[in-house]
Amino acid sequence: MTEKYFSFRNLQFSYAIHGEGPALVLLHGYTESKEIWYSFAEKLADRYTVVMPDLPGHGKSDLETPLSTELMAEIVDDLVKQLGIMEFTMIGHSMGGYVTVCYAELFGHKLNGFGLFHSNARADKTEVKENRFRIIDVIAADHGSFVKNFIPDLFFDINRIRLAAEIEKLKLRASAISKEALIEAQKAMADRQGSIELLAETHLPVLFIIGKHDSRIDFNQVYAQTILPKRSFVLLLENCGHMGYLEAPEDTLAAIEGFLLACNRK
Repeated sequence: MTEKYFSFRNLQFSYAIHGEGPALVLLHGYTESKEIWYSFAEKLADRYTVVMPDLPGHGKSDLETPLSTELMAEIVDDLVKQLGIMEFTMIGHSMGGYVTVCYAELFGHKLNGFGLFHSNARADKTEVKENRFRIIDVIAADHGSFVKNFIPDLFFDINRIRLAAEIEKLKLRASAISKEALIEAQKAMADRQGSIELLAETHLPVLFIIGKHDSRIDFNQVYAQTILPKRSFVLLLENCGHMGYLEAPEDTLAAIEGFLLACNRK
């Protein structure tokens, strides 16, 4: 796995790139980093060029403020331009999915398909926004305790013991993210506008990966969105929470592989 840096507005942003072939950009979620995709990239590298950036303030990337999903989309677009990528598929996990639909709104002509991996295209409801600002207060008061409690809750309870080692790795990476970056990302998610109309209007194929026991994303709300695109690819996971790339790696990778075949069919 090759790790590199690129510049945007005099700041440094980290990314990894692996493989050869049609391009796939994978975006991580809140409290995560590009490393969550490494096992998938290894398996996809013989057919695809997999690009995995660290979003602002996460992993090894600098934080640009004030943060927004639009700014994150612009940073990712600058990366693909610097790499000379003209057309690609984008899939985002959680917060990365919010950036993905924002990217599709702003730069959709560069995409041949996009995917929401435990994410959704709708803006936050009032109660969800209010909860984000409560989370900001918790982070401001005790960053370490927030990370310790937040990460395990992303998993369906039956998977927490089985994946205990992976959960500890996620906690360790998340604890390295600054308090300011975690707060800015929460504000960006709360302020996003949503892109429901995009789903109904796009001619691009859209992938939805949904955990039936996701504590962060309303299953019924996301499932209702799957009927909107003209070409939907849907994976519903029974014993899965918000972390399908760890809770159901074989199924989620297979869904991505099938989706990529559809996106790159000429």
